[in-house]
Amino acid sequence: MEQAILRASKAVLPRMLKLLEALCAVDSGTGNAAGNRQVIALLRPVLAELGARVEETTEPGLGTHVTARILPDGRPQGKLLLSAHLDTVFPAGMTAAHPFRIEGDWAWGLGAGDCKSGVLVSLFGVWILKELGLLPPWELTFLFTCDEETGSQSGRKLFAKEAETADGALVFEGGRQQGDALRLITARRGVILGEIQVQGREAHAGKAYLEGRSAVLELAHQIIRLYSFNDMEKGIYFNVAPISGGRPNGVVAGEARGDFCVAGLPSRGDFQMVETQLASLEQQVHVDGCQVRASWRTLFPAMEWTPESGRLYDCVKKAANRLGMKACEGEDPAATDGAWLSSYGIPVVDALSAVAEEIHTVEEHVSISSIQERTALCAMAVHTICGEFRP
Repeated sequence: MEQAILRASKAVLPRMLKLLEALCAVDSGTGNAAGNRQVIALLRPVLAELGARVEETTEPGLGTHVTARILPDGRPQGKLLLSAHLDTVFPAGMTAAHPFRIEGDWAWGLGAGDCKSGVLVSLFGVWILKELGLLPPWELTFLFTCDEETGSQSGRKLFAKEAETADGALVFEGGRQQGDALRLITARRGVILGEIQVQGREAHAGKAYLEGRSAVLELAHQIIRLYSFNDMEKGIYFNVAPISGGRPNGVVAGEARGDFCVAGLPSRGDFQMVETQLASLEQQVHVDGCQVRASWRTLFPAMEWTPESGRLYDCVKKAANRLGMKACEGEDPAATDGAWLSSYGIPVVDALSAVAEEIHTVEEHVSISSIQERTALCAMAVHTICGEFRP
């Protein structure tokens, strides 16, 4: 079986690259509904070959999420989620300016690594199982969402619904390599986004200076306080940008605001600690007469390691070993939809897609050999999990 899977992944690679080129020619930034529809249309033939039952959930202003189920004959013995996202960070017009190309082992294209190759690795990994007559007696559910790049404010509802009946999830974000081993991710750090708004009092900066209450000065104090919350030992970092406030410099600023980010949060307890710190901002006003309002939201929760995710990883590692690959387990500071899936109580293994470099930039590129490798791993991992993993 192992050799058959490896041969199939090699044979299907040209088709995958052709489809990747087509996907990378489509502008599909978050909220680009037309581009999102084009991407889905390109994936439809593969889903049809898989015999998937496709459901679409359209979110105005964002696009369409795709849920595609492959159901066995009879009652499913389990349910495995395979997750990747359809959106990118690039605005309309960018793909034409940066067309797809291949140089050596690298395929260059906007969204090639994050996360269009991930969509293809998950699809064709299962496609190989179908071609070889190895589809397991489990429900395999693809979740292809359209708003991961903005924190899955809509997609998380889909994750919550599907996680209720799922036994585990594989997430096909960009792969990692550690020496000669595949580095698979079972823990990620979370992110908070927020805003500080300051209301002061305008006054002429000359003749009525003392009557003014500078919102800019108050914001400066608040920014310094935010940076004082940095925890270098834990790797929790506060960053403020952009900032704005006031009118001409002849007027004491009556208002000011700043956006902020808190990155590197490893656990629910750290989220609670940071939220307490943020709530204290409104009570620590330095400029008399100013009012401070702080608001924030979770962009991604922490994806915390659990014994169940460790057991799921063991299945994936075993699959890799059967294919002659080495694998190791790790944590990653970047956030993905794996965090949302994990927050709903199911084990997750992430970073199962191809190795990519310079994601989110116009120099984004993905390793072609790793596309083939990770497609074979997907097939073997799904087969192993469905045969051996029991929550």
